[in-house]
Amino acid sequence: HVRGPSSARRRFLSRSVRSNMMAGRATARIAGVVAFALMAATLQGCGKSGGDSPTPAPETTTTTMTTTQMGPLPPQPEMPFPPMRGICYQAPPGKSLSPELPGLDMMQAGYADQWGPIGRDDLGMIRTLGANSVRLYHGAGLEADTDHQAFLDRAHELGLRVLLGFHTQNICPEFDCFKHWHSATARGFKAGFVKDGAWHFAIKAIVLMDEPDLLNVMNEDGTAVNCTGAQAQCRTKAVLSSLDGFLAAEEESKIDGSNISLTVAWSFTTRDSVDGELNA
Repeated sequence: HVRGPSSARRRFLSRSVRSNMMAGRATARIAGVVAFALMAATLQGCGKSGGDSPTPAPETTTTTMTTTQMGPLPPQPEMPFPPMRGICYQAPPGKSLSPELPGLDMMQAGYADQWGPIGRDDLGMIRTLGANSVRLYHGAGLEADTDHQAFLDRAHELGLRVLLGFHTQNICPEFDCFKHWHSATARGFKAGFVKDGAWHFAIKAIVLMDEPDLLNVMNEDGTAVNCTGAQAQCRTKAVLSSLDGFLAAEEESKIDGSNISLTVAWSFTTRDSVDGELNA
């Protein structure tokens, strides 16, 4: 018969095993710390080997770009078109408008201190904001005695397309706008709207009328034209007669109009169609 170890011996053996395990763990931990310290010393060049320190990594330089432009904006490349990202430019000086001053035609040379590089450079700011087009409301049909080409040249220099608008509140007796739109177009040619036998390359589109469904045209004496028939017929007559006058002026001056688009800007008001079938 072989007796097993006594309880005292079992307790001693158990403690010895635990002591050996703890000693092994401590040894492994110490060895790990020593290895880590040696590795760090070697990498930092601080070991006893006397080796040279490694070359520090080059500093990273961060360049901050700014869109602040002192002085006029220099020439810019054309931006993709479409999509159209336009700004409506109607910013005459002054807090209110009067029949005399300030003039509504922002393209005229008298406003060059506002839109041009010699002054505030509004066109440059429009381009800086990310626009690729600028819309005007009274560029044709209101003032044609001063130069308008400088505005178009500056817009083209900045890569901006111009949406040229006719002044709509003009003379259209009985809603026949042929005569005045014909005259306004021909005068615009002399003011700088054409170049080399075609429309100035900065002009992308021409807005013949702005909200003509408001019937906001005048008689020769300045009074509002009264629509005695259906409003749909009156506004349609005004638009079509203005188009006829425009095209006739182009043909007479032998101007190639293939490089522009024509449009009419209607209001947001719901209107009946000419035949009364639609309400849109």
